[in-house]
Amino acid sequence: MGTSNWTLLRMILLQAVLVGSIGYGMGVGLTALFGYAMRYTILAFKFPWQLLVFSGAGVSIICMLAALISILKVIRLEPAIVFKS
Repeated sequence: MGTSNWTLLRMILLQAVLVGSIGYGMGVGLTALFGYAMRYTILAFKFPWQLLVFSGAGVSIICMLAALISILKVIRLEPAIVFKS
């Protein structure tokens, strides 16, 4: 559509970082809020910092793989095929 591959790649990476960060933040925040609300019940649980690190690493790996798949599709796409019906 008139933009370079580099611009599209930056857009994909920015989207992956933003969506991953927002999703991770919301998930951790709601989990911490739930844990705090249930601290004196039978549903109480431990939430160590190691769990935050490993879940953050997992989310990062998933976002990187999804971005890599999108980047490969953008690089292989022929621009003329977009207008073909």
